[in-house]
Amino acid sequence: MSQFSMDLSSFDNIWAEIYSQYDWLVQADYLDKSNLLKVENFNIVGFFKSIVEYAMYELNVSFSQFKMILIFLLVIALFQNIQTTFSTRYEKITNTVLKLILIVQLFGLFVFYHDYTLDILTRYMDIVVAVFPILLSMITITGALWNHALFQPAVVFLINVSYFFINAVSLPLTVIGTIFGFVNQIGIEDLYSRLTNFINKIALWTLGGYFAFFLTLMSIQNVTLSFADGLFFRTTQTLMNYIPVIGSRFTDTVVSIISTLSIMRNSVGLLSIITLVIFVSFPIVKLGIATILFRLLTAIIQPLVSKDFINVLDIFNTGVMNLLVITIIIAVMFIFTFFIILYSSNMMLVTN
Repeated sequence: MSQFSMDLSSFDNIWAEIYSQYDWLVQADYLDKSNLLKVENFNIVGFFKSIVEYAMYELNVSFSQFKMILIFLLVIALFQNIQTTFSTRYEKITNTVLKLILIVQLFGLFVFYHDYTLDILTRYMDIVVAVFPILLSMITITGALWNHALFQPAVVFLINVSYFFINAVSLPLTVIGTIFGFVNQIGIEDLYSRLTNFINKIALWTLGGYFAFFLTLMSIQNVTLSFADGLFFRTTQTLMNYIPVIGSRFTDTVVSIISTLSIMRNSVGLLSIITLVIFVSFPIVKLGIATILFRLLTAIIQPLVSKDFINVLDIFNTGVMNLLVITIIIAVMFIFTFFIILYSSNMMLVTN
């Protein structure tokens, strides 16, 4: 495999970004920088160690936000107890003002996590766009012609529709649902709770439905195209064997070359999957830590403050959870897509 050379600059750039962004976590390199195709040397122990270290780091960072909101809620609890003891004359006005302050703080945090999620998912799809042509070229030179012909438009369709769902459907609806949820908590009457729940469900159901549809489509293509490529390869091999003298030698040579190139193709495919998994793992940990901490905050503070403030925290928790779910769905979608493409291209050699 060392005799073949190919342009891995896209992978080099991606891994350079990973190492620069998390330089304090990846001192022990996950892969051999001199030859990224040596995926068998992937340091999985170092990867999980980095995930744990990053979780501890994010726990410390998110705790400062957690502490700020917790102190403010404790002040609210103290104020409500004092107010109940002396006078409830201005209780509704003061509670509304305090809820507005809390909503402003939580919405600012939500906007931060929303912008972070949008940036991560945009860069994640840019990585897919950069890596996909390399894998596709390896599939082509190993003889999986039907895979090349039909997987390319399918994955291009996936990327374009994913951009649409992220930028025009899922994330905007999550923001709108969170805004309506906060607005609903300002007034006394419950006006928008059903609308908020409906918007949040639509944001996830549309993306989840698209995820199920595309994976089903890719699986059907996998079975069909693997059979077509295998049949084509076997038919060509049989016809070439009828050529006197050189026929069998030629087909043996072709099979040997394709088998050798398939090893490189598998290395590229595994490198693609490893790259996608690592790039998205850290953001998922970040959003997951934030979700756990603020749900813990809601549970801790529930006995101390009124239900109105708990409902405000629940709206924020739902918004951040939706961002986490959207990130996981997009990540799993692309990882499964590359896995299906790699598996389908390998089936050509199995079925012939």
